[in-house]
Amino acid sequence: MTWQLRCLILFIAVAIVVSRRPDVVFNAQFYAEDGRVWYADAYNLGAIPSLFLPYAGYLTTIQRLGGAVCQIVPFLWAPLVSNLIAIVIQILPATLITSSRFSVLIPHRHTRLFLAFLYLAFPNSAEIHANLSNTQWHLAILAYLVVAATPSPDLAWRCFDLGVILLLAVSGPFCLFLAPLTAIRWWLRRERWSLFLLSGLSMGILLQGITIITSSRSTLERVPIPLGTALESLTKILAGQVFLGALVGKNGYAGIAQSYLWNSLLFLPIAIAGILALCYALFKGPLELRLLIVFGMFNLSTALAVQAIRAADPLPIWEAMKSPTIGQRYYFIPMIAFLSTIVWLISRQNPRKLRLAATMALASLLIGITLDWRHPAFSDLNFPDYANQLAASPTGAKVIIPINPPGWSMELIKH
Repeated sequence: MTWQLRCLILFIAVAIVVSRRPDVVFNAQFYAEDGRVWYADAYNLGAIPSLFLPYAGYLTTIQRLGGAVCQIVPFLWAPLVSNLIAIVIQILPATLITSSRFSVLIPHRHTRLFLAFLYLAFPNSAEIHANLSNTQWHLAILAYLVVAATPSPDLAWRCFDLGVILLLAVSGPFCLFLAPLTAIRWWLRRERWSLFLLSGLSMGILLQGITIITSSRSTLERVPIPLGTALESLTKILAGQVFLGALVGKNGYAGIAQSYLWNSLLFLPIAIAGILALCYALFKGPLELRLLIVFGMFNLSTALAVQAIRAADPLPIWEAMKSPTIGQRYYFIPMIAFLSTIVWLISRQNPRKLRLAATMALASLLIGITLDWRHPAFSDLNFPDYANQLAASPTGAKVIIPINPPGWSMELIKH
């Protein structure tokens, strides 16, 4: 692939991401932990000391690094820089898919380009779009792609691979899920490079384990809410959030979820069809697809087993997880695995009836992409006014700045 084509792909990828929510660039504002934690800690405590602070009980280095980098620019430009960092991480999986390192697994370039487009246009993904707080989900997919890709002898690629793996290892709990899959790939393919990647993930497991054990209990404790485990709730989560969410998007699923037909009958055949498709791919698909499906199962199972979702109303966890507006990030990797399965089912080695059904399912993705293309813009909280207020404040003054989502704020001590 020529450098001109690489640059064109990068430009198109950025254009797609920005077009889905233009305010991330043209009216940049902090979002949630982007301001309250990553930037505020780096500003108040210092960029270097903040890098080693755990959050929610584990290390979140990729977000901490973003907050530290934002200290280089004037405060007025910090939200834009934060968003640009998130955009870069978001488009990296798409650019890696289009590279020649996936030519063995996906020989046709147009198929790789199509998959890259689907990744950038993915429905049911507003929560993880172009914000620093949720970059770890895109980083997790990027790290999986590094593990799945054909190893490259090029030094630049090797540095890239190790950098991604080491960043993932100290950015959330994903190394716990990816390490055993990397070990399986090494055992079956006997690629020495997989051992190096596994070593990096193992270091992350050790560091994250120590951090979880030694972190203040206050960062880990939550008001207990019952999980509310029930087969019907689990079936609706799979059918609605994962299978329909990946095809018709959040808005499409939100419309269907209110219907009597969905709640009385429709969710069950959709869940069965989706589960059967994944099971078929687990037995017949290529190793890389099977590992991706298991990766998604690990992530969803963890979200189901712990108090990951916090609804406004104290609903049981599984009951809240059925809502189309809650917890999109926890379904992202399972949705990627499901959609990848659908694309693979269209390939010629599969039975004709399966290919036809998969083609019809993939066609419905046009609905999801169309309905979910434009993400709602953030509320305009007049961030420039507060930036001017901080600049005019005396040293040592406490400045409280409202940020999105509404009700959140960040606190800075002027220095």
